[in-house]
Amino acid sequence: MTPSTALLLFLLWLLPLPAWGASPDNLFVSDIAVDPRDSNVIYVTTNFSIGVLKSIDGGKSWNQVNQGLRSYAETQIVFDPSDPELLYLGEGCAGLFISRDGGRTWIERNDGLQNSEIGILVPHPTEPGSIFAITTRGVHKAEKWGERWVPFNQNDTFTQSLEFIDLLALPTRPVTFYIASGRGLYKRNEGDSGWVSAGEPFAGKQISALAYDSKTSRLFVGVYRRGTRETLKEGGLFSSDDGGKHWSRLGTGLEQTWIRMIVADPGNPKVLYLATSGRGILKSVDGGKTWKETNEGIDDPNKDIRVLVIDPSDSKTFYAGSYGHWIYRSDDAGKNWHPLPIGPHQSTEALLADLDRTDELAQNKGGIVPPPSFRKCNECHGWTDPLINAHKGSWRVAANRREWGPSVKRMEANVSLSPKEEKEIIEFLNAYTRGKDRKSSGGHPSKKP
Repeated sequence: MTPSTALLLFLLWLLPLPAWGASPDNLFVSDIAVDPRDSNVIYVTTNFSIGVLKSIDGGKSWNQVNQGLRSYAETQIVFDPSDPELLYLGEGCAGLFISRDGGRTWIERNDGLQNSEIGILVPHPTEPGSIFAITTRGVHKAEKWGERWVPFNQNDTFTQSLEFIDLLALPTRPVTFYIASGRGLYKRNEGDSGWVSAGEPFAGKQISALAYDSKTSRLFVGVYRRGTRETLKEGGLFSSDDGGKHWSRLGTGLEQTWIRMIVADPGNPKVLYLATSGRGILKSVDGGKTWKETNEGIDDPNKDIRVLVIDPSDSKTFYAGSYGHWIYRSDDAGKNWHPLPIGPHQSTEALLADLDRTDELAQNKGGIVPPPSFRKCNECHGWTDPLINAHKGSWRVAANRREWGPSVKRMEANVSLSPKEEKEIIEFLNAYTRGKDRKSSGGHPSKKP
């Protein structure tokens, strides 16, 4: 897959869904996070649905917690490992946000981030306040709770699509990173000059998921099968017990399975789970030699499970997120599942209407007029800020504060921008989103926003 093809597929994936109310059949769950201090507190992110939801009673009821957000394409939510009160949220079109009040309010942290289409967030395992993000421009590191961004993608020419990406940060000394891409598996240690291939068995292949079992030091890699008949058997699940020096295929019958997530049972290293698109949840009780579907009670005809989470305080309690059919809970280690209630919520249409508001943080807009070439931007997408939006029927991007050069450059081939047009669009977006007197969007996260 070429970078341009991968980008096209990603943009098609981002196409808007119809404006409908909240029901189990149109909630596209992208991530689930259980509070490590209180398992009754659960957060769920939805993609092109109704934003972020929170439960304080183990999933019996839910409330939307979207104040301050700039997009309805939520991709991932994680707790800071050194400070469970701090939440990080990645948005597909609006970047990084943080919260210190249980998601009640969110603060944008994108100053210096080259591209704010975040697909993956991984906290630094040993450095408080630092987190890694993967965007369509590669890997970036946020330091001091997002106040400073630095590139972490040297020699990275392989992360041009969010569809086949994952990242591991192992708490070694120095920290060891593994990144999945459409061209194989790559590795680097913190302090290295760049990424290197992490295994010949994966060269040129689509890596769809990564996992690490800290108790056994075992690495897992999910490989996505190709689309041609000759290579359909290239997919499957692989593991390594020696830090990636040698790899073994696990089990049979997984060659054509789209593995979305790999989960190891914290209480039994022989028990493994896979969240898949097409086969739902798979379970192995013999270390991956054999696999069986365990979808009893999951009412998803597509069997498209994108996320699978085990309650950190109870290894028999599971949550599974369906991409289109909401969230399920199991209280018997995945044997039986039941859908959780949703309750009344703001509809997708109402959420989009709330997003279509003038960016109050962008100061000094008077006199900053879009150049004629800026209309070409609307050929790709719309904007959440109505002052610059001329394409209301499209998926919308937040005009937030970031480095617009890479974003506009990436759009150049799709809308035929001349060098002059590219320059003036970049200059306009930088001026419009920053403004001469624009202040930082929020205080130090050690204080509640």
